[in-house]
Amino acid sequence: MPVRTLIDMALLDAWLAEFRAMGYLTGSDIRVLERDDETDPDTGLIVVDLTEAKTVTYLQPIAGGDGSWKATMEAREATIELGCVELVNLGNELNVLGALVSFLETKSKALLAAS
Repeated sequence: MPVRTLIDMALLDAWLAEFRAMGYLTGSDIRVLERDDETDPDTGLIVVDLTEAKTVTYLQPIAGGDGSWKATMEAREATIELGCVELVNLGNELNVLGALVSFLETKSKALLAAS
């Protein structure tokens, strides 16, 4: 069973609140966004605005259903140039993004195991 069928926006909001409570620091805006899915309008995906990269990243389960997640980064039209501080900050944002994907995978695999 695909994990996507077990996840709705309310559950994603709860998972995101739990992740935030863990204390990870990031300059990124992380939120649940309603997904454009006419077959299941209550599904959502997690959106992360990487402040240093000026790009949006979408987090969602990988199709097929083992509970794994993927991060999709939108293309940028402009080149970005970062100094040492901005580059370190971007690295920190990406580390938190990796921790969030790992957290979501753990939650999704537990949800699948309980189903």
